[in-house]
Amino acid sequence: MLEIKQAPKKLYVEGNASLLNKNSIAIIGARRCSKYGAKYTAKFAKELARADICIVSGLANGVDSIAHTYSKSEIGKTIAVLGSGFNYIYPKENFILYKEILEEGGCVISEYEPNQKADLSKFPMRNRIISGISLGVLLIEARYRSGSNVTARYAIEQRKKVFCIPHNLESITGYGPNEYIKQGAKLVTNYMDILEEYELLDKEKEIKIDDKYLSIYKCISEIPRSINEISRLSNKTISEVNEALVILEMEELIRSLPGNEYILNLD
Repeated sequence: MLEIKQAPKKLYVEGNASLLNKNSIAIIGARRCSKYGAKYTAKFAKELARADICIVSGLANGVDSIAHTYSKSEIGKTIAVLGSGFNYIYPKENFILYKEILEEGGCVISEYEPNQKADLSKFPMRNRIISGISLGVLLIEARYRSGSNVTARYAIEQRKKVFCIPHNLESITGYGPNEYIKQGAKLVTNYMDILEEYELLDKEKEIKIDDKYLSIYKCISEIPRSINEISRLSNKTISEVNEALVILEMEELIRSLPGNEYILNLD
C-alpha cells in the first residue's frame, strides 16, 4: 500500500491488524444493489473467505455490507476501510456491523483521526486504500457514475487485477462490470477463477478437490445443470462426468436434484 499514489501519511487500525498481511480481495459494488448483485456478493465473499482470503470493502450499504457480513465469521475474515474516523461510523445503521467485524476477529482501518466526521468528498480517496491493500478487486455492480468505478480505476492505476461478474445488458447496475470486461477485466463465474489468477488454489483450507475432477466441479454452479450440459462445458465424456459427480456428491461438494441435475452444495 505504501507504493500507491497519495499513500496515507497515517493509518489508524482497530482489531486484528495481522489481516493487513493476508492475501486479500476487495469486493465492491452498488449501494442500491439488485437481488442478483446481493446474491453473488454473498456467494463470492463467503467462498473466498472460506478459502482463507480476507475480504476488503468500505462498510457502505449494499454490496459492501453484504461482503462484510458473509465473510466476517469465516477463516479469511474481513477488513472495513472507512471514509471517516472510528467515532463517526457511516452510515450509522452499520455501527452494529462495525462492532461485529471487530468482535469476530476482523479489522477496521481509516486514514482519518477518530473524531473526523464522515464527508462524502472523502469516500473517493478512501477507495484507493481499498484497492491498495488488496491483491485485486471484484466489481459486482456499478452504475454509469459510481464510487465502485472509481475503485476499479484506482486498481488499474495500481496495476491490480479487476474481476467482474457478467450482467444482463439491460441491467442498470451491470453497466460498470460489463464495461470493464470490454476493457480487459477478467470475467469470473466462481471464486476459483480468482484464486487461479494468483495460483492460490493449493492454499484452500475448506475445499480440496482432486485435479481429476476439478474441471468438472468448476462447471457446476447454483444454477441446476444436467449431466449432458456439464459434459459439454467441461469437454469430458459422460462416463468421466458420472464418475466425478459420484465422488463430488460423496464429499458433499455438490447436490443432486430430481431430473439428474446438479448444483453446488453451499450449506
